[in-house]
Amino acid sequence: MDIHNIVLLGEAGSGKTEIAANIALLLAEKDEKPVYLIDMDQTKCLFRARDFSSLLEKRQVNMAENQELWDSPLVPMGVSTLLKDEGVRCVFDAGGNAAGAAMMGQFAGLLAGKTTRYYYVINPCRAFSGTVGEIRESLDAIMVSARVPAGRLEVIANPYMGGYTTAELIAGYYRRLEQDLAKLDLSIKCLAVSKTFSSRVRKQMNVPMLELDTFVDKLYV
Repeated sequence: MDIHNIVLLGEAGSGKTEIAANIALLLAEKDEKPVYLIDMDQTKCLFRARDFSSLLEKRQVNMAENQELWDSPLVPMGVSTLLKDEGVRCVFDAGGNAAGAAMMGQFAGLLAGKTTRYYYVINPCRAFSGTVGEIRESLDAIMVSARVPAGRLEVIANPYMGGYTTAELIAGYYRRLEQDLAKLDLSIKCLAVSKTFSSRVRKQMNVPMLELDTFVDKLYV
């Protein structure tokens, strides 16, 4: 099936912005259709996809227009037009928590078709994402706000603890998250891991991986 839209959801600090950027880059490298990364995050004042727009645009990923309005509490211009255009691919970086996810919910009617994939990013190292109860609470709230169709959500695991991250930490938190999600009748679609650690993680576990280029450090170079 030809996928038109990819929506990244998750709590703030889950790493969904890095993952959204990397998915957009992968699509731009292998796809003839124009790729748009649409930053729907109006709730976070720190690390956002729009902060490294110049890096992405150099690699053929399109960003929303009207940069002077990016930090205003407004929906990016042209979202409905892009959703109706079958000649492009859209990657959405939704805001963290239920309030941020509501920005996606208003487009549920245009996203509801089978050409949309919904991914929920979990960083089990993050505060309030380490137990079954915490995961269920945030997951339920975000799914309702974003109006995700039942049975359409897939999980991306992204264990990361900044400078304390090791291959062993990634593998350990992945396995624990896998067990926790089983209690919610969910499974992990893939493991997101920085290219810095990917080869070492592969020696410890054989799971589908999304290898990431990191961007947050490039903002300050």
